[in-house]
Amino acid sequence: MAISENNEIRSNLLQCPRDTNDKIFFTLMDYLNNLFMSNDPEDILRFYDYFENRDQLIKWMKERPKGNYRIVEFNNDENDIIVVIPTMDANGKFAKTCRDDIFKGLHIIFVESGIGNYYFNYAHNCNAGIKRAMEYNPKWIVLSNDDMYKIDDVDILKNELLKIKNKNFDVIFIQSSKYHSFLARIGRLRFEKFYVLITASYRTFYKKDGYYNLINSLKIEKKIKNIEKKFSIKYYRLPINNIFLKIFAQITLNKFIDYIVINDFLIFDTNYIKNNGSILFDETFINDAEDDALAIDIFINKVKYTRINYRIGDYIGSSVGTGIIRNLRSILNLAYLNLCLKNKYKLQ
Repeated sequence: MAISENNEIRSNLLQCPRDTNDKIFFTLMDYLNNLFMSNDPEDILRFYDYFENRDQLIKWMKERPKGNYRIVEFNNDENDIIVVIPTMDANGKFAKTCRDDIFKGLHIIFVESGIGNYYFNYAHNCNAGIKRAMEYNPKWIVLSNDDMYKIDDVDILKNELLKIKNKNFDVIFIQSSKYHSFLARIGRLRFEKFYVLITASYRTFYKKDGYYNLINSLKIEKKIKNIEKKFSIKYYRLPINNIFLKIFAQITLNKFIDYIVINDFLIFDTNYIKNNGSILFDETFINDAEDDALAIDIFINKVKYTRINYRIGDYIGSSVGTGIIRNLRSILNLAYLNLCLKNKYKLQ
């Protein structure tokens, strides 16, 4: 096992103080980030109240620190396939499951953000791990979250990749689960009130947030819609991985782009990574939608991809949370994704 520290930061992980009487916030950035990272929906709403428009919000996103990380490696000297795994704790239960079971025998690079890393940035950590993996000149880089569970043995993964080794695919998708490698659509919203009613009902009766009943869900959805209008959000993401969701997306979205969701697992040919300057993820995003941006780019640019017969499961939201908190934090990422769609792909 080898451990290396990020030279740009102190080795002891920094944390902005919160909820203590003997410490104060040191900067406006700390204060706003404290609101954004709060588990109280009202704090996150106050965070959005601070900004007048999308430009101000995205400026804050770009200026937000990228957080600390360290590289923790488990290398068996076989470097044809390297697995890069962002994790909060390289010795935690999720990381150990990846190391000792799911990817046992493969070269694994954990990018540890550290428990309590206040300015954690998923895209930044992924890029750091990919950059480190490229130093070994592998054929494939597997990018996986740590909160996964084993379905197929790692030998199936190796054999499936061996079958396509000389076929020049840039990106490899695997068999879909509920949370990765499935079809999604991003498009312009048709019927706002219908969308608000459906999403509020879904949260109440299926997500089982517990914090909101249907009336309160409708109120929070209306607040979210007002915030989204302020930040010029016109395009929304919806899964279309079954007939009912596809019908819902067909009704509610137009001017759309279909793509395959990455979320927490994807395999890259290293030539594709080299052609992208070894930087795959836009680090302006804050722990959401960076994978959507990459996936949309893959399909817009007609990157050569295939799907292999390997399966892995995932535990949704175990790292960054679920429900209304996750939805509220996603707003700023959706705002930036909309700007990318407008500037890069000229969607209006």
